[in-house]
Amino acid sequence: MAYGARWNVSEYNQSILSFVYFAMDESTLKRLRLLPVISALLLVIGLAWWLRTPDIQVLTFSTGSKDGLYHRLAMQIKIAVESNHDDIIINLMPSAGSRENIARLDNDKAQLALVQNDALGGASVRSVAALYPEVLHLLCHTNSGIRSLVDLSDKRVGIGAPKSGTEQITTNLITFAGVKLKTEDIAHSSFSSTINQLKNGKLDAAFFLTGLGTPSIGAALLEDKQLMLAPIYTGHAGSDSAEDTARSFTKGFRIHYPHVTPQTIPLMAYNGKPFSPIPSLGVQAVLACSRNTDAEVIERITRTIFEHRAVLSQKEPTFSDLDEQTAQSALQFPLHEGAENYYRRKEPGFFAKNVEIMGFILTTILLSWSILSWVREWYTQNRKNKIDSYYQAIDDVISRLHDGTNLKEIDDLENELIKIRQRASAELVKEQLAADESYIIYQNMLNGCQAMLVRMREKIQASSNKNA
Repeated sequence: MAYGARWNVSEYNQSILSFVYFAMDESTLKRLRLLPVISALLLVIGLAWWLRTPDIQVLTFSTGSKDGLYHRLAMQIKIAVESNHDDIIINLMPSAGSRENIARLDNDKAQLALVQNDALGGASVRSVAALYPEVLHLLCHTNSGIRSLVDLSDKRVGIGAPKSGTEQITTNLITFAGVKLKTEDIAHSSFSSTINQLKNGKLDAAFFLTGLGTPSIGAALLEDKQLMLAPIYTGHAGSDSAEDTARSFTKGFRIHYPHVTPQTIPLMAYNGKPFSPIPSLGVQAVLACSRNTDAEVIERITRTIFEHRAVLSQKEPTFSDLDEQTAQSALQFPLHEGAENYYRRKEPGFFAKNVEIMGFILTTILLSWSILSWVREWYTQNRKNKIDSYYQAIDDVISRLHDGTNLKEIDDLENELIKIRQRASAELVKEQLAADESYIIYQNMLNGCQAMLVRMREKIQASSNKNA
């Protein structure tokens, strides 16, 4: 990637540090009158940083022939991006087609390119978006006798410019269909040159891999009444419809050429022609980039294309097929990080994606907490009920103390009190009672009752000694 002049952040930081060291000099600090000057200088430096010239990113866009669809589409992308981003400049570079574009991306001679989804090579190539389906057009003379691929044998046929996507897919298609062509009868020429050779009768037929509605094909069919579109399959329809036969042929071709999809040239797509739908096949045209291209830049370019697709479609109807869902599906080259960031912007976050399981977990936690709280409350209440029974037992012992109590009754009550103490101690060890404030109250009551029994015993003994 080529870049323009940059504001050097490290130099800026160094200048700030130098200024601070100057400002912190002892002699300078003694002169408080310099503080307004220092503040003004800091303000100027900060303003300069804020108003700094943005990084200018210059991208080379490898397109196709100057009179071809690739170049026109690239021009509209350039206009849309540069109109919305002052810091991005796109330079268009014409090419022979997909294969040359792939090579330029691999060699960092270009940062953007339009390629066919079936193009070979490209370890450094990354996808940005599938833009539209390129449909294979077989244009031939009506008097040539060409009604399917098998009729091309021994005919003069144009197969696209060297290193173009048309040449690549056509070469594979002819081999697959078993068509025999003489080397001298094969024409490797540009789009416009091939059209002229057809019109001049130097070619019997020619292949064009391009978007539906390409003006030059429409113009050729309109100007030359002897030109027609032929279906892409072998043999004749037989009992099946031509379209069914073509689709079956395409399925077989896809085994060897997996990125091909069945396509149909609609009725009257070109100035009243064809008079019936023409079965064909095609591949996706993909906006690609080098893997070394800045992710943030690619994300902005991707966003611009989709946000301005209505305007782009008005300039070039081919953009009307643009859709976010299809733009990122069935791509041969992996998505660039920047494009992926744009497409994934609408994806829900972790909590949104896992809302159901999180809800289940939260419900389970709350239910478990409720159950545990109930169990704890029940356990605490059960302990409280037990300690309350000891309160009651001690109160019962105290209630049986009265003035007429004799020593035998005192002994019985002391034995009862000992049993109460033993039961409580045993339950405390088993953790059936808690050593909490309630237990301390129990102990105080027990000790108080014991003291009352001792005093009562002493009182009875003193009274007996006095009477003796």
